[in-house]
Amino acid sequence: MIKLIVWIIIGLLALSFFGISLRAIAGSPTNQDNIQFLLTTLEQGWDYIVAWFAGIIDAFDWAH
Repeated sequence: MIKLIVWIIIGLLALSFFGISLRAIAGSPTNQDNIQFLLTTLEQGWDYIVAWFAGIIDAFDWAH
């Protein structure tokens, strides 16, 4: 756990050294659109997987 915290601090210091602002990245419309696209795609994929497993469970329930 301490290693993870140290690596996060080192990563933040490296971003600061190169002048990269996380606030600017997170607030950009392009980044927000990309995040929304990713979340929508993951949600649709999750719904597909859940429906697939439900179909398999229903198929076994009909057999008994």
